Order: sequence, then C-alpha cells, then structure tokens
Amino acid sequence: MFEARRSIRRLRRDPGWDYRRRATAADVGLGTRGYPFTLGSGTDRLYDLLRGQVAGRYVVLAHLLVAPAAPSRGGTLHDFSFVALDLPRALPATAVTPRRLAAKWRGERSWPIPPGLWQRRPLPGGGPGAHVERVCADYEFGELLITDRLKRLTVAADCGWRIDGARLIGWTDGRRPYEELITLAERLDELVAAFPAAVWQWRSWS
Repeated sequence: MFEARRSIRRLRRDPGWDYRRRATAADVGLGTRGYPFTLGSGTDRLYDLLRGQVAGRYVVLAHLLVAPAAPSRGGTLHDFSFVALDLPRALPATAVTPRRLAAKWRGERSWPIPPGLWQRRPLPGGGPGAHVERVCADYEFGELLITDRLKRLTVAADCGWRIDGARLIGWTDGRRPYEELITLAERLDELVAAFPAAVWQWRSWS
C-alpha cells in the first residue's frame, strides 16, 4: 500500500498524466455490469484515477475498493487495481479470467459480463484443467477471439480482462503501484495486438 501511495505521488508530478483523487466508473465511461465491479457489492467508486497514454493508447488507471457481497467474507474491504484502454471499435462483451483470480473471487452474483447468452451456451474447453475461464455474449465471436495465444498472454499477465464496448478493462487483485499498472497496460496492448484480424471485421456491436 505504501509503495502504491509513493507511485501516485510520482505520477501526479508528471504532466503526461491527469490525476483525480476520486471518481466513478461513469465519469470515465466504463460499464459496471462485469468484472471487477461485480466482485462485491457493486460499487463504482474509483480512487487515485490517472488518465494518460501508454503505447499510443488512451488509458485509465485506478484502484477500486469493494465491499464484499458474500456474508462469508465478513466485513473486510477488498482492493482491486485496473487498467482500461481504448479499442478501435466496439466488440461483443467478453471476459477472460485466469483460474487463480476466478477461483478466489467467484461469487453467486459476480457476473464476468452482463448475464445473457453465455449462461445458456458456454464456450468449450473451460473444464477443471483450463488455465482461464472464458465467457462471451456472442458464441461465435468468442470462439474466434480467444485463441491459445491469448490464453497464454492472459496467464502471463496474471490479470483478468473483459471487453466493455470499445474499451478493454484489465484487472487484478490488490492495490498495485502505478508503475505495475503501466506495465499491465503495455501487456494488454500486446494482447490486443494479438487479436485475430477477423475480429475487427465482426458484425456491428454496441
């Protein structure tokens, strides 16, 4: 936590970053019906938000403090860190989550993406031995997008990610220093670069 605070002070002095002590997801155009916002009581309050550019993409870096929704977790608040970066266009809602994060934070109401088609027709290959859990609002799109390479990049980054319209939101647990979040943004940029080319010609989605 102390290292996270020191990193905030360092980046606040950098003119390339715009800082806000508090904000909401709506302030930066993020949808909250999916990870990491649904991992607790549904708050959309963000802390120590930074906006700037990484690898030529507009990004948002922030911390999220979540009150647990499940009674078994008691009254402890949980910290998450996330990165949101712009995509060239809106794509179907999709979430890919490493097994470590999915097993630790899964809950009855913790939807990876808004509930719908993915609940009735899950993507194949997500059994007990899988390294990631995957859901997509468009089954055929999910089969096209989530390649073995994307799975490996996700596990290597140790972060979950989801597509929220024309944004990609990457998240992990803990209050991470912002230099780590910049590195995460760079890894997510590599992940987007690994999307199959046909993804960008997919039928219109909003």
